[in-house]
Amino acid sequence: MLQTGSSPPRLDGLVVLVVDATTGVGRELATRLSAAGAVVAVVGAGHPDRDDDAATNAAFLCKALSDAGLLALPYRIDVRDPTEAGRLPAQIAADAAPVNAAVVVLPAPDTPGELPDAFRAVSAALAAALPPGARHIERTPAAAAGPDTTTAGDRTWLRSVVDSLAADAARATSR
Repeated sequence: MLQTGSSPPRLDGLVVLVVDATTGVGRELATRLSAAGAVVAVVGAGHPDRDDDAATNAAFLCKALSDAGLLALPYRIDVRDPTEAGRLPAQIAADAAPVNAAVVVLPAPDTPGELPDAFRAVSAALAAALPPGARHIERTPAAAAGPDTTTAGDRTWLRSVVDSLAADAARATSR
């Protein structure tokens, strides 16, 4: 678990949606958010270039988190259809609670084909559908590092996301 000072940041009660949460930095973020107490909507991003099943991977990650006593819910979207992403916040609100933050892990800029544009369209649709006050965060890796690879820069970013959401949660509870 992440440490801030002597105690880990807490995200109890927050609902965080993570798109492309089944591999690499997205999976690591979903795991860290869940370990910090957030309810995480693990969104597998399906697309034709993917050589695995996004829905199955989302379910497996949620099962592993559940086995550890954490709460995560599996979802899947086809990144070629941004309207699916636009429906996610309402679906998650019906399944759990309103979304407090959405994080979209975009493909690396050197990713060939139409996938980067498809993810940007998904991110825009998702941002437009979030409830008022919800945070929208995007992460574009510097380069394609492999599906299960996180860099030092990724790890710094992961800490900053968890810490900033924890600060938001602390401000919200002090109001």
